Amino acid sequence: MKIVAAVAVFLLAACSSTQVKDTWKDPAFTGPPVKKVMVIGVSKSDSNRRIFEDGFSNAMRAAGADAVPAYPLLPESGAIANERLMGAVRQAGVDAVLITQVLRVKRNVDVTPGYAAPGFYGRGFRGYYGAAYVTAPDVNVYDVITIESTLWNIGTDKPVWSGTTELNEPKSIAGATDEIAKLLIAKMKADGVI
Repeated sequence: MKIVAAVAVFLLAACSSTQVKDTWKDPAFTGPPVKKVMVIGVSKSDSNRRIFEDGFSNAMRAAGADAVPAYPLLPESGAIANERLMGAVRQAGVDAVLITQVLRVKRNVDVTPGYAAPGFYGRGFRGYYGAAYVTAPDVNVYDVITIESTLWNIGTDKPVWSGTTELNEPKSIAGATDEIAKLLIAKMKADGVI
């Protein structure tokens, strides 16, 4: 299996909000929770990958779960061969791998129409301008990024947990990582996988 790189375009604009859309837990998984996780962020950008892996690993450790970023052991760019992945997993001594990838980036456009009461047009150009200003729609363009994170049990080589999050117009990779990590770590703990 090779990891296929994905890329997301993060534009700066509106306020950021993150929500967990869906989660799944393997019904056959009865525990115990995994002890040490390697975090892999799939991205064509080395800096975005490193920011994500460091941020998510730090958040997991702060929440009491042992985690390590993958890039110190897998510093190469692009798709990584199976042998390299397994070698890094053995070297790190982890029992699980969390792989996170961008599934899609969707551009949303919200248009709120304006409204003017009658009477502006009878006042010459000032009335016409006033009506044009008041009736001009408010247009808000923002990106919605859908991200999938899957926790793999190394002993069984099967996924034990997966979650999909949506971010509305994140301002930075670090900020988006913090938001995703808070939500997903809490959910993984509640589901008993970490």
